[in-house]
Amino acid sequence: MPPAVVIQEHFKEHCSQYTHPERPERIDAVRAGLARGGITDEMIIANCSAAITSLERIHDPAYIRKTLDEIDGKWGNLDGDTFFSPGTRAAALDAAGGTTALARMVQRGEADWGFAAVRPPGHHATARRACGFCIFNNIALAAADLLAETDAKRVAIFDWDVHHGNGTQDIFYDRPDVLYVSIHQWPHFPGSGLVGETGRGSGTGTTINLPFPAGATDADYRAAMTDVVIPAMERFRPDHILVSAGYDAHREDFLGGMLLSSRMFGEMAARLKQLADGICKGRMTLALEGGYHLEALADSVCETIRGLFDPRIPECPPYPPGAGVRRILDAVRREISLPGNGFPE
Repeated sequence: MPPAVVIQEHFKEHCSQYTHPERPERIDAVRAGLARGGITDEMIIANCSAAITSLERIHDPAYIRKTLDEIDGKWGNLDGDTFFSPGTRAAALDAAGGTTALARMVQRGEADWGFAAVRPPGHHATARRACGFCIFNNIALAAADLLAETDAKRVAIFDWDVHHGNGTQDIFYDRPDVLYVSIHQWPHFPGSGLVGETGRGSGTGTTINLPFPAGATDADYRAAMTDVVIPAMERFRPDHILVSAGYDAHREDFLGGMLLSSRMFGEMAARLKQLADGICKGRMTLALEGGYHLEALADSVCETIRGLFDPRIPECPPYPPGAGVRRILDAVRREISLPGNGFPE
């Protein structure tokens, strides 16, 4: 089956009255990157609006009602970072519904893999509040829907955005059927995502955080993929891999301090697709999060799509990670090797 992509022009109608990095032009940049990566018009599907009952799988009903009423046809802010406009209600519902519908398609074998190029982003939204440009948590909704409505029993989420996905972590912190793995800059917004945050109760061990210092490079992320991310997912054996695909760890992005190249996003996508092909019939769905330098965003999306189409791992010089990153990787490996870490045996 060919892949499937969700992208809609009306995502651009979610906009701020003021200068803001999460701007409508991001959709144009992503569309350009998709085309350069090989996505054709036939691969783009119509998205669908999220039903309220679907939102309630992870969001508090009172929060949903209050938010939808507050943003309906108006301009304003839900918090200091999260704006809304007359087009936001439709965009937010379609971002959530489109991501969820796409993941279902992939799970049913109707698409080889999926990329949801949606706005507003989602991974900072918690069950009860908007946060960090995010209103509804698109990737968490997709995970919850897969577990409730399909044959998936375990879902893994990998978050490569430069910011920690505090909302996604909070929503699944005590669940053993969702593995959440995040590489992010620390210290940085939102201030969560330390090594010791590993889950709670029956979910202990199914949250894995790699808080890297500013200046982390391709070599650092490559070591993280080899030493932690891929082994953790192999051990967890998910039925579907979801990716919070934020591109603000790019070296050109002004909201982060990391030094990733565009090609590194393609390499990470390729390694995950290769893993998915081996353990979950290739089932893998990505959803757009951050990424604010438009040309870097286009280049990184292009490389991601190329990595998904052809998941052969490129030959790279064997540069070791930096000393600070190595200490973090060693600490994480000690944490996740503890008995009773929630992984199925």
